[in-house]
Amino acid sequence: MNILGIWGYSADSKGPTHESGACLLSDGKLLAAVTEERLSRRKNDGAFPFRAIQEVLQITGLPPGELDLVSLAGLPPLQRSAKMLATQWELLRDTGIVLPRRILYALLTAKKIRRTVPENLRPVARMEWEHHHCHAAAAFFTSPFDQATVITLDGIGDSSICGTIGIGQGDSLRRLHEFNGYYSPGILYSFITKVFGFRPARHEGKITGLAGFGDPAVCSDQFRSLLQYDTGRHRFYSRWIPTLFGPGSEDLWSIPLVSDLLDQHEKKDIAAGLQRVLEEEVVKMVSDALCMTGIPDMVLAGGVFGNVKLNQRIRELEGVRAVYIHPGMGDDGLMVGAAYLGLQQLARQRRMPFRREFLQTVYLGPSYSEEQIQEQLQKHGLSGRRSENVEEEIAANLAQKRVVGRFAGRMEYGPRALGNRTILADAQDRSINDWLNKRLKRTEFMPFAPSLLEEDAGKYLIGWRSDHAAARFMTITYDVDPEIQRQCQAVVHVDGTARPQVVR
Repeated sequence: MNILGIWGYSADSKGPTHESGACLLSDGKLLAAVTEERLSRRKNDGAFPFRAIQEVLQITGLPPGELDLVSLAGLPPLQRSAKMLATQWELLRDTGIVLPRRILYALLTAKKIRRTVPENLRPVARMEWEHHHCHAAAAFFTSPFDQATVITLDGIGDSSICGTIGIGQGDSLRRLHEFNGYYSPGILYSFITKVFGFRPARHEGKITGLAGFGDPAVCSDQFRSLLQYDTGRHRFYSRWIPTLFGPGSEDLWSIPLVSDLLDQHEKKDIAAGLQRVLEEEVVKMVSDALCMTGIPDMVLAGGVFGNVKLNQRIRELEGVRAVYIHPGMGDDGLMVGAAYLGLQQLARQRRMPFRREFLQTVYLGPSYSEEQIQEQLQKHGLSGRRSENVEEEIAANLAQKRVVGRFAGRMEYGPRALGNRTILADAQDRSINDWLNKRLKRTEFMPFAPSLLEEDAGKYLIGWRSDHAAARFMTITYDVDPEIQRQCQAVVHVDGTARPQVVR
């Protein structure tokens, strides 16, 4: 069974979305996955993924006539409207807060969204799936576990909920609880990202990086007054976060509610306080989820789990045995979840076995032939030569303190550079944040990440084990032994952690 998974908001609008894309699943094996940004070259492109759809069909060589199903992430318009109104009613009941603009948006959703596909795919059967159901499916069905506690958490999905707790067992997913998106910790984190002058839904990692330089005690109490997880009622709660959706602003992010903090404290301390409270409250939720499920293996997806320090805190939590974070943890993973949900439903209808496969590699994008590479070199006036021992040449250049751009094989799926489209440099150079970040036009405090062999990972990473699948994809941090830190200062953050790619 061949399933085309798609994530895209609306065919005639860029919409309030990001990371659109398409993937191709064949009998449970992910053959290709490409986000629109990799083809349009517009970071976090949220346009409907017409380019990505054609690219995955070209990569796999599968004609549209051999597709069994087109599976779309995101609720159909009428169901989406109903879900939005239900969460706003819950907000009104709990807080008395009314959001007229959001109510109007919910009512107009059915008119605004056009769910369509390219002309050549219209004869193919279609299914549509809820946002967080797709996150959960991507997390569990690509994980190495037969059963797991399944948690999703992001800003807000289908403009209604921000997360879920569930159980994955074999070929089934069961939701136990969901969280109202108007209390979302992801919205709070994105708001601070905006206040600091960065782009929300894109630059939250800069806040995580900056937090390592600050003192979390300075602002933690203020953030605790803004966000809590209520274990008794199994929910996040805030009387403040819903106001970010209210009238008086041009968009979701423009109400300056932290101006007092900015007047009184340094940004690094504000970031550290926010990071600490996020970790505290999400860890409370994870502990609550463990009590609900009793399953110590955990799978995570959703944009909040792009926060690698948070993921480390979850891994270290008592009662957690192992953690897997889907490599496309943000909305780029929705297409994969939609494909698996479509496959699951089709298998039931046809009374065929449902197969899923642990995602051992993310090299799922396009590759380029020798002829295509030569063509581009000539087009841009560049010379090139073929190396018989390219890895040895790369190592020699790195030893001479040169910076190497490595372009090889198929492009990575997900937000991390994992070797095939990667900039490499000497891990011993402690000044790298000063000069290489500037050269790459990155924010000066952002850390670099190590790639290291599985055989050596235990020497460098405290607590690492060979079954830590998340460490293969740069989705989690580890503390680094102080003696080792001096050997690889370029890839250890100021807080003594590193975000590794453990290479097998």
